[in-house]
Amino acid sequence: MNQRFLKFLGAITLIRLLYALILPLAPQEAYYWNYSRHPALSYFDHPPMAAYFIKLTTLFGASTFSIHLAAILLSVILTIAIYRLASLIFDQWVGFWSAVVINLVFIYSLGALIITPDNPMLLFWVLSMIACIEIERGEGPLWWLLLGIFLGAGFASKYPIVFAGLGAFLFFLSSRDRRKWFFTPWAYLAVVAAFIVALPVIYWNYTHNWASFAFQTSRRAGEMSRFRADYFFGYIGTVLAIYGLIPFPLLFVGIWNSTKRAIKTRAANYTLLAAFSLPLVLFLLPASARSWVKMNWTAPAFIGWFIAAITYYKEHAPRRRWVRVWGKVSILFLLLTAVAVHILVMLPGLYLGKGDYFVGWKELSAKVDEVRAETLTPYFISGSEYKISSELAFYLKGHPETMGNNILGQNALQYDFWADPDTLVGYNGIYVTDCSNCPDLVDNLKQYFNQVSDPIVFPIKKGGKLVRNYYIYKCYNYQGLRR
Repeated sequence: MNQRFLKFLGAITLIRLLYALILPLAPQEAYYWNYSRHPALSYFDHPPMAAYFIKLTTLFGASTFSIHLAAILLSVILTIAIYRLASLIFDQWVGFWSAVVINLVFIYSLGALIITPDNPMLLFWVLSMIACIEIERGEGPLWWLLLGIFLGAGFASKYPIVFAGLGAFLFFLSSRDRRKWFFTPWAYLAVVAAFIVALPVIYWNYTHNWASFAFQTSRRAGEMSRFRADYFFGYIGTVLAIYGLIPFPLLFVGIWNSTKRAIKTRAANYTLLAAFSLPLVLFLLPASARSWVKMNWTAPAFIGWFIAAITYYKEHAPRRRWVRVWGKVSILFLLLTAVAVHILVMLPGLYLGKGDYFVGWKELSAKVDEVRAETLTPYFISGSEYKISSELAFYLKGHPETMGNNILGQNALQYDFWADPDTLVGYNGIYVTDCSNCPDLVDNLKQYFNQVSDPIVFPIKKGGKLVRNYYIYKCYNYQGLRR
């Protein structure tokens, strides 16, 4: 690693550590922190790797900083991995600028501060690519075992890593010399290694009626509808937004150039980028016409494509003025966007509307703490969705266990697995929701409690404008689900 890269890595990591001191906890982070204090082989929504990293960084106490630290730690290792990958398949110049650019792109810079299952999956995705190119370079069969370990650990992070496994298969299938590996035991030992590392997640699913696999496959398929133009163009717009509208023309020609070279020459570097990028995007493109595709789902594929764009710039900037100018403008755009987003999110007067889920959790929790002081024990606290339940669990005094909508006989994601509502019969309840007109909410509460008070309305404001109202219900004598 050259000095310039180490200086960049040190500087951006220091900035993130300082920013993490003031950044509130995102609801998703609170949810995965709740994972971490309920250790398990896996969980309903996702595998456990993100929770394990949170457990590591909160060993000496849970705070917003220590939870963000899990994402920052992973971002450091990922940045080193990107630098190593791009340096191996091209050179250190491409490695350096690939690491810089990817760290400035919105979706990746966000992931460097907010811990989700995507963070470890992205790392193991890139490590799998490194393993493939090391095998190509003849660095020894040990890399086959490492490839299997990386893919298995990726599966213990998030299920889309299967597309990295498909990418590795396509890479070694792409030429006669690479196909020779399929006639040795090493490729199959890699599969065994991946299975062993992923086995805890598979075992958890086996012992829980394949709940997580079903949630992420058949349930997702069940959500698909007829052709939806708004979903499709929303997906295209999201891709343009999160990777940068200004850099996208250069990114597009980089994608086109690398894919064309992969097909024509089967060169290892371009074939690797294509094999690890195209399958996921080609899968999501038609899916986006029938179901909403979230902005983070394409992130693994675009890592390789940003490396391709940097390579295209290096090759063509000296003799094509538009490439040279567009590349510099794109870097400036990404830098200014990254700085602006980080500043704007923290401005106390900036109104972002109902989509602002960073604001108000401390204040809401303080109000709920007041209600707790007035509530006869025993009691429990429940939120109408995982965001509310998780943030309350973190910000309330003493980090109490919280419940979800499973107390009303409804699905509550991982909260369904943490507590049996029937063990709470006779308890009083504090129920918190941000929905004032949910269909039959009060009637549903009255089905499960002997008495339900009128709600305490608690407004959350930012910049003098209402973000949302929360409604706190005092409920008495819970009857359970098996009445």
